[in-house]
Amino acid sequence: MIVVALLVFGAVLATALGGYLLLTPKDPRSGEILKRLALLEVRNLENADLPDALKNDLLSDVPPFHRILSSFNSALRIDTRLKQAGMGMKVGFFVLLSLGGLAAGMLAGMLFHWPIAVSLAAAAILALGPNTIVNLKRRRRFKSFIRHFPEALEMFARSLRAGHSFTGAIQLVAQEMPHPVGAEFRQVFDEQNLGVPLREALTGMTQRVDSLDARFFVTAILIQRETGGNLAEIIDKIAHVIRERFRIQGQLKIFTAQARMTGTILALLPVGVALAIWALNPEYLKPLWFDKAGNAMVAAAVCMQITGALIIRKIIRIKI
Repeated sequence: MIVVALLVFGAVLATALGGYLLLTPKDPRSGEILKRLALLEVRNLENADLPDALKNDLLSDVPPFHRILSSFNSALRIDTRLKQAGMGMKVGFFVLLSLGGLAAGMLAGMLFHWPIAVSLAAAAILALGPNTIVNLKRRRRFKSFIRHFPEALEMFARSLRAGHSFTGAIQLVAQEMPHPVGAEFRQVFDEQNLGVPLREALTGMTQRVDSLDARFFVTAILIQRETGGNLAEIIDKIAHVIRERFRIQGQLKIFTAQARMTGTILALLPVGVALAIWALNPEYLKPLWFDKAGNAMVAAAVCMQITGALIIRKIIRIKI
C-alpha cells in the first residue's frame, strides 16, 4: 500500500506540474524577463561557476529544480539533444514527463494486476516515450538539414562571387533557405551582429547540428581565414563532395535492400505469429504470461530478438 501511495503521489505530481506548465498562459514579453531574472537569482544564490551552456539557458523555470539539475552532467546532454531536435522544451519538463510515465506504468500494472514483467515493460515504454520522440525529431531535423545543406553552400559561394561580404552571404542563406538550414545560418548571423567571435558562432552551429558536413564547412572557413585562399571555390568543392556522398549512399541502399528487408521480416515475424496464435487460441499463450518459466522464456526471446536486430543493423549500416 505504501508503494501504491507513492506511485499515485508521483503520477499526480508529475501530471499536475506538466499540466500547469502546458496550460498556464504566458505573456511572450514577460516570459523572457522572468527567465532572465530567474537566471540571475540562480547565479546569486549558487555563487559558483556553471558551464557555458547552463549560463546561457535555464534547465527549468523553477530555480530550485534548476539547481538540482545543474549538478548532473546528464542534464547538459539532455539539453543539447533538445536543442538539436529544435524543441523549446526545458530539461525539467522532460524529466517530469519521463518520471510521470514511469509512475503511470507501474501504477497501471498494480491496479490491473499485470505480471511484474509486463508492468516493468509498460513503465519502461512510457518512461522512454519522451526520449523516443526527441530522438525522432532530432533525426528528422538532421536529415532535413543535410538534404538542403549543399544548396545552401552553393548559394553561399555564388553570393561571395557576386561581391557580397562574408556576413552578407550568411544573411542571404538565412533569408532564402528553408528551415532548419536558414534558422541555423540566421543564428550565426545574429551572433555575429551581437559581437560573438566568428569561431564561436560557427562552432555553436556544429554543436546544434551534429553533422559531418557542417563540421567540414566550419573547418574550411576557419582555415581559410587564417591561411587565405578562394573561399567560394573551397565551398563549391565541399558541396560537390557532399552530393557525391549522397549518390554513393543511394547506391548502398540499393545494394543492402535485401538485407534490410530480411532484418525487418525476422524482427516482425515472431510478433506476427504470436498475435495470430492469440487470435486463434488465447489459452495457448497463457503460460507465457502467468508462469515464471514462461516469463523467463519471453524475456530471453525478446533479448535475442533485440540482439539479432542490432547485429543486422550493424552489418547493413556502412558509413561514408
